Amino acid sequence: MSWKNLIVNRKLTLLISLIYVSIGTLAVCSVYPQDYFYGEWSLFGLLFTFPVTVISFGFRYGDAESLLPIFIIQFLMFVITFLLLRIFIKK
Repeated sequence: MSWKNLIVNRKLTLLISLIYVSIGTLAVCSVYPQDYFYGEWSLFGLLFTFPVTVISFGFRYGDAESLLPIFIIQFLMFVITFLLLRIFIKK
């Protein structure tokens, strides 16, 4: 099965994974007061998306200035989340 067929057949899984990881990415990028979307909501976003943001949050805590590694980590978490949800959500 090719990647294109895999994604087309699993649209719901793709949508859930995309929304879940996107909320986590936005929350990780809004942790520090200098961030554009800083607010109390980021704590709730991090708690809600804890499984996919724990590594990114640790990296962000260590290096607050660099966001590119955060996006790379979150992309990998998106792929992992998609593949795991693919197993649980079947037609």
